[in-house]
Amino acid sequence: MSAQTSPESFQQQIRQGIPDTIPAMPKDDPAISRAPERPMLLSADEKKLALRNALRYFPPGMHAELAPEFADELASHGRIYMHRFRPTYDMHARPIDQYPVQCAQAAGIMLMIQNNLDPAVAQHPYELITYGGNGTVFQNWAQYLLTMKYLSEMS
Repeated sequence: MSAQTSPESFQQQIRQGIPDTIPAMPKDDPAISRAPERPMLLSADEKKLALRNALRYFPPGMHAELAPEFADELASHGRIYMHRFRPTYDMHARPIDQYPVQCAQAAGIMLMIQNNLDPAVAQHPYELITYGGNGTVFQNWAQYLLTMKYLSEMS
């Protein structure tokens, strides 16, 4: 997926959660299995609601740039995955002491999440699908980022 990330950089990225600025689109590894397009079953009003729900994770100043991108993801993939917010660090379970946590239980949960999203384990990791074509860990990458951030703060 990416070049080796130092434990310090990994920990900083986890603690940050959703970045304050819109990141560059991460590069896709062609060897990573991608989920097939899902059929569009939403009405026009449901599409607007899906877009509003996706944008709620981000400050209003980002909406003008993210809204068209998320609408395109919805149209092309049938879901809004927020691929732009996919972490650039390698997704794999790390030694427990590399997680930025206040308790061992949080580190264990983080390790399990990352193991499930490891490209060697997950069915379609870029779309957060772990198994069976629909076994998702999160609906989108913002949820992943927030969960990992909050786990790092949990005592």
